[in-house]
Amino acid sequence: MVMENSIVSEFEGILLKDSDPFSYFMLVAFEASGLIRFALLLLCWPVIRFLDALGMGDAGLKLMVFVATAGLRVLEIESVSRAVLPKFFMDDIDMEAWRVFSRYNKRVVVTKMPRIMVERFVKEHLRADEVVGSELVVNRFGFATGLVFEPLK
Repeated sequence: MVMENSIVSEFEGILLKDSDPFSYFMLVAFEASGLIRFALLLLCWPVIRFLDALGMGDAGLKLMVFVATAGLRVLEIESVSRAVLPKFFMDDIDMEAWRVFSRYNKRVVVTKMPRIMVERFVKEHLRADEVVGSELVVNRFGFATGLVFEPLK
């Protein structure tokens, strides 16, 4: 087996078969907060799809992040990303893409989801060296605001 130098791959749609992260946000909403947040996110689904149809997928993604994470302790989000999400990520892995990805020495994964949701899985199970994703804004008490930190462009 020949090892190449490095690879950068998108998580959703390449390593995962499904490019839509909605189901993973539903899991976070339900597992970390319960049925009310889950139902609220489900009610937002038509708005998210409408924004996506208008070409405003980023706004839909931000809405998903906000509804699923606002007011949650970061430790709760980490707990869900450690205990619940890996099973569902593993079920959705594209094995052919994984075979190509695993041939490289240096592996970087880019994700639409907040980094905190995927980093543990990607580093432990896919053996990636780096994860590039959005960062949740966290207040000084350790609660997620639901907003996403956007670096200056």
